[in-house]
Amino acid sequence: MAVARASAMVGFVATSNVEGARRYGLTVAGTMAHSFVEAFASEREAFVAFAEDHPNRTTFLVDTYDTLSGVRTAIDTIRALDLAGRLGIRLDSGDLDALARGARSLLDDAGLPHARIFASGGLDEHEVHELVQAGAPVDAFGVGTQLGVSADAPYVDSVYKLTEYAGRPVLKLSAGKASAPGRKQVWRGQAGDLIALRDERSGPPDGAPLLEPVMRGGHRLADAPSLADARERFHADLAAVPTKALRLMHPEHVVVPKSEALQALTERTSADARGRSGG
Repeated sequence: MAVARASAMVGFVATSNVEGARRYGLTVAGTMAHSFVEAFASEREAFVAFAEDHPNRTTFLVDTYDTLSGVRTAIDTIRALDLAGRLGIRLDSGDLDALARGARSLLDDAGLPHARIFASGGLDEHEVHELVQAGAPVDAFGVGTQLGVSADAPYVDSVYKLTEYAGRPVLKLSAGKASAPGRKQVWRGQAGDLIALRDERSGPPDGAPLLEPVMRGGHRLADAPSLADARERFHADLAAVPTKALRLMHPEHVVVPKSEALQALTERTSADARGRSGG
């Protein structure tokens, strides 16, 4: 709420916070989520459903699977439903400069020069400036994390990612933000961690599962751990982190391997998603 109010004071033209817009008399704006697109059998079906709910102000999120293919699907949806009003597409990952130019070309060739291009995805003032200076055909920017917190203080950029819907594994293939499908379990052993599917019967020989249910039916299954227990767990987990990853300067990221079953499911789901999106 404070961000919505402060951003309006310094020149932002809209907020995605609906209550903030209502309370402070601001313009509310936003698009769909990647999980919305993944919940449908195809990208096209998701776009049609969204457009039917927002026929006069429709902005399609096009990078869930393949960005330029998503732009083509958005164009097809606009034509099929004869949409008018405020139309646009949103880019949320990848090389925003190159993708914006590619999207602009497709939209213009389709007779939609009025369709706007909206860019987002962890942007800050420096990245926005670079895109503007480069002449990228972006009409508007969405800034969230870098505005809502102090950039010189630690923050966790938490994102909800759908991995299964109605028993069907789903994933996101966005550049630099691809996810793995299916319900999972994480195993920790002396040789390191392993990400596996939830229904795999066992992990590494010396491994122990890290994910366990803590609530069911809205009720806790056990008392909260004591501070001493939590401290002990922290030190044990910290001791398992490789030395190179613990360095304050230039730490090396830990890449956690995936089980063969998870890799196989990822490959199948990825191929199916690309087929559904026409990519």
